[in-house]
Amino acid sequence: MQILISLDDYCKAYNLQIGVYSPLSYFVGSSDLISIAKKLKLRDGSFYPLPIYMPLRDQNLSGKVWGQKVDLIYENNLVGFIEVSEVYKPDKDDLCINLFGTKDKNHPGVNYFLNEPNYFISGTPTIFKAPDFTNEKYFMSPDQVKSEKAKRGLKSLAGFQTRNIPHRAHEHLQRTSLEICDGILIHPLVGWKKPGDFSKDAIVRAYKILIDNFYPKNNVIFSLFYSPMFYAGPREALFHALVRKNFGCTHFIVGRDHAGVGNFYKLYEAHQIATKYAHLLDIEFLLLRGPYFCKKCRCIVTDKHCRHNKDMICKISGSNVRRLMLNEEDLPDWLIRPQIANVLTKKDLI
Repeated sequence: MQILISLDDYCKAYNLQIGVYSPLSYFVGSSDLISIAKKLKLRDGSFYPLPIYMPLRDQNLSGKVWGQKVDLIYENNLVGFIEVSEVYKPDKDDLCINLFGTKDKNHPGVNYFLNEPNYFISGTPTIFKAPDFTNEKYFMSPDQVKSEKAKRGLKSLAGFQTRNIPHRAHEHLQRTSLEICDGILIHPLVGWKKPGDFSKDAIVRAYKILIDNFYPKNNVIFSLFYSPMFYAGPREALFHALVRKNFGCTHFIVGRDHAGVGNFYKLYEAHQIATKYAHLLDIEFLLLRGPYFCKKCRCIVTDKHCRHNKDMICKISGSNVRRLMLNEEDLPDWLIRPQIANVLTKKDLI
């Protein structure tokens, strides 16, 4: 028997196999899914903030695949198999309230989840044909990152999650982390993202300029992270930290509105949840305030070391970069390095 899988399914299956999502090594079943949503735990008690699930994309097979060894087909290629231990129909509305704090379809993570097929399957995948992205120059597995960390003699490594090209606020956070840690893993997520976010090629092009021209060569490891976004705000900050621990990170950077979207989460809600659950993650959080440009200070600052009022503040964000690009307006130097701005166009937005 065969089932068709999407690129997201393929990425997640491969990530489960190579330890990206450890301690999870299988697609969650119904009890795990409910436990994660309500208790941030797997059914065995292990801390886990977001579910790695497998939709059954052909709903006509919902009564036929339980207990079966099923071939996984991606773009007409046999890439692996899964032994199906459960077929179930999750209560998506209830799960959205717990996972995202809302069931508003204007939330891109909610909309994506609600549009998934109604039946999910559980089981441990075996992938024997690795996805094509594993041959790309900037792909590194957890073991490869750990090996590179050891090779460079980095005892401490900060993880930096992003879905954007680097602007001045990102650079401030990265440089601050390098004052604390020996090195940094800059790890852009390039799986499913909402429309309007930056493409993978734009992210690689922009970071290549920053890393090759401005950062110390030995201190920065750059690798792409193939996994879909949830846009689950505070919960996703915990998930991103857990994943980066699996890549050898000792520290994880959480800034302003981590993995947030719109006004669904409070600006520093992720800081609060990181403080609450840090002891369960075995990673140290770097809880950093959101940088901005102050017209009076004439530099990038945060509210921890700038006294000036709102009239002096120029907000730095990926949303601002995208808005100016779409309107074909100039990107100011305080927002993004001109060397990076010069290689970006509207076509770089997905």
